Amino acid sequence: MRSVLLKNLIMPLGAEGYIAAMHTILTHQGWIDCSKAMLAGKTAAAFRFTVDLRLTDESSTAYNWMAEHFLAADFIGITSSQAAGFNFEPIFPLYQKQAISDIQKSLDRGIGCVIWHDRFVVAAGYDDDQQVLYISDGQTREYQLLPYSQFGKGKSPYWHYQILEGRIPLDEIEIYRESLVQAIFKWETHDLMLPKADYACGEAAYDMMINAFQTGNYDPIGAREMINYYAAAKKNISIYIAGLERYWSDLYVASEEYRALAEMWEEAARLLSTSEACASIHKIIDLFSEAKATEAKAIQALKYLLRETIQNRFHDIGLR
Repeated sequence: MRSVLLKNLIMPLGAEGYIAAMHTILTHQGWIDCSKAMLAGKTAAAFRFTVDLRLTDESSTAYNWMAEHFLAADFIGITSSQAAGFNFEPIFPLYQKQAISDIQKSLDRGIGCVIWHDRFVVAAGYDDDQQVLYISDGQTREYQLLPYSQFGKGKSPYWHYQILEGRIPLDEIEIYRESLVQAIFKWETHDLMLPKADYACGEAAYDMMINAFQTGNYDPIGAREMINYYAAAKKNISIYIAGLERYWSDLYVASEEYRALAEMWEEAARLLSTSEACASIHKIIDLFSEAKATEAKAIQALKYLLRETIQNRFHDIGLR
């Protein structure tokens, strides 16, 4: 019986989210040497901003995984394959068997896999004798054991895995340019997979957040976790845009706006984490109103810088 465990393929403590799992695998392969913040920017994942009506912690994973994860890899020249579904489907056992086989084949090639097990984690090995996958989830330095029979059977009904297959060299400047175009697209566009009555994306997400805080109709625990997640994302954007100033000096306007934006989100996250969170709601609402205006200015600066590229795409800025 076979067993494989890829040495040092471990998510850093505290790491969470798809990009953290992807970064762990790509750096282990030696395919990238950038920080997680830079990867989040290059893949445009940092610019994704979606909230649900009650501001639950599921907001940060409410997007089309198959499409977005394919694009995240494609934007940086990584070929990939993936699958996803629900564990209540009648033929799930067949999908489960195929998933384990695909993951094993990737691990046999020395490449870890991104999988969903109530959060995005890294599959770093397997053992046929024990019938388990070794996974790293960022919550401990030790590998966790996921029985083959439990793949796709976490607390949530979803299953998903992505195989990162190889790397195609791309022009780094064009990667950066495309990421900024996608930032504009995500700010202006609603995810077609999500019903507008229950979710808001980009600029509209601020309005849904502010309304939830004004009416009090939100999940306090979920909102805190969601805002912590997006505060980290806005910080990543700030780091990313600042890093791109070496290529485009005119980015300094957007860079300053994103720096201020990250500080606003950090302050909002701090206020929500205190015991006086309820008393700070008006301050939090004001912060997010200001954050919306600040991010809009940053986007306008990006649109001016990339006006020729955007005009060439006519009515659909998301096209590449």
